[in-house]
Amino acid sequence: MNAATKSSDSDCAADKGTDALTMRHLNGRHVADEGASASVQRPSGGFAVDARMETVEAVRSHPLYQEHLARLAELERDRAFCRHGIGHLLDTARIAWIFNLEYNLGFRKEVVYAAALMHDIGKDEQYERGIPHEEASARIAREILDDMGAAFDEAERDAIVTAIHEHRRLPEGASLLGTMLYDADKASRTCFACSMREDCSWSSEKMNLSVRV
Repeated sequence: MNAATKSSDSDCAADKGTDALTMRHLNGRHVADEGASASVQRPSGGFAVDARMETVEAVRSHPLYQEHLARLAELERDRAFCRHGIGHLLDTARIAWIFNLEYNLGFRKEVVYAAALMHDIGKDEQYERGIPHEEASARIAREILDDMGAAFDEAERDAIVTAIHEHRRLPEGASLLGTMLYDADKASRTCFACSMREDCSWSSEKMNLSVRV
């Protein structure tokens, strides 16, 4: 197992802050042991407290990330179709994390979220300069990751950048992280509730016409 997929017992989000709930794997899923839910106590600070998200927040708050995110929001301000702002990026991250847990893939939470949060961050360059956004996003992500020092090791940085580069058109032999990001990206769109569905360039086969995740 390489560094991009390293995990530990602390990677199970339900383990944070309480010993009252024990978890086991069943067909790749984290499942509460029978009767354990009755003894669950709210962790100190709430269920949303997770120290791993400090690294994710460092990605989100990076000046280069904020620069491109702000420019993208400006360019998509009047866009009627799906946008690529922080809402979409977080939706993709959360769905990818669900996939990671349900299929027991073993990626660190920080790696999953970093890849998802940056997968469209270069979309502004596609709008303004015609650069494919997966290429622009991968380049921007590399710069941000390299600037974060020891938060991600070399193998993790390479895995994140590769996944971002793969997410738009999944190539044959794509990485596992890239495949997961591709599926999470597509699953994040609520085509079934979109008022612009009839005018969308997506084929009906590509659209999400029901809740998938």
